[in-house]
Amino acid sequence: MILSHEIPQGCKLYFGKDAKAKRELENLASEILYKKGYEEIVTPTFSFLEHQRDTQSREVVRTNNQYNHQIALRNDSTIDTIRLLAPHLREATISKRWFYIQPIFIYPTTEVHQIGVENLENCDILPFIEISLQILSQITNLTKTDSDSKVAFLQLANVKIPQICAETFEIPLTAFEKIDVGAIESANPLMAKLLQISDKESLERFLQDSKLDLPNALAVELERLYQVAIKIPYAHCLISPLYYAPMSYYKGLSFRFFAQNATLILGGEYEILGQNACGFGIYTDHLIQYI
Repeated sequence: MILSHEIPQGCKLYFGKDAKAKRELENLASEILYKKGYEEIVTPTFSFLEHQRDTQSREVVRTNNQYNHQIALRNDSTIDTIRLLAPHLREATISKRWFYIQPIFIYPTTEVHQIGVENLENCDILPFIEISLQILSQITNLTKTDSDSKVAFLQLANVKIPQICAETFEIPLTAFEKIDVGAIESANPLMAKLLQISDKESLERFLQDSKLDLPNALAVELERLYQVAIKIPYAHCLISPLYYAPMSYYKGLSFRFFAQNATLILGGEYEILGQNACGFGIYTDHLIQYI
């Protein structure tokens, strides 16, 4: 027997103060983004299944349309946004800065509320980190939460670093995906040292001490990571050069705000359909729980 108040596992229900906090977060984010020159887009809830196959880490909820074509519920708003905008990007009247406030759906019954931001003209993650910090700061004030009691950590990474290490030192890329420390550190003495990096200072020391031993491609990407790190005035900043971002379309620098083992915000440089861009997503459900 299914009770009248029950909902399927993975679905979300907001009411009372939680619904109010969710609306305040969405209003705050849209207000900030409009001021930054972004426009809003709402993509279709359904799309053809072939358009959702790029999201390797998420199972789709599928059905069929009247012509028996396979249809899927949207399971990645970034891919949908780029796919729908790509044919129009050369038009002078089309903006290259967009945001959306909408859920995605993962098989069998999981819904994930998100606020997403995509910039198709500037691949610099620093402005996104600044916007994220602004939103985190203001939503904390709105809900009168003592920010010192719940620290949100910022993690910086560069997906090209584990890719270069995998190729150079013959380490399976899955070792980085699964954080197989034993396989990584035993591959080369440099890898063991890379695993010890956790902040700006340790990354700077590594670059100074290992300059002559580093392959050029690896040195370039580590230096890119360092240059971003030194420009962020945030005390709780972690550097994770060997962290491998979960999205297959990420191609460079990435960042993540997390607290209490939950990802609050995730973003970075990416490429979809040949389009280079930069963006981030706010995981609304996790952020509401956090505040």
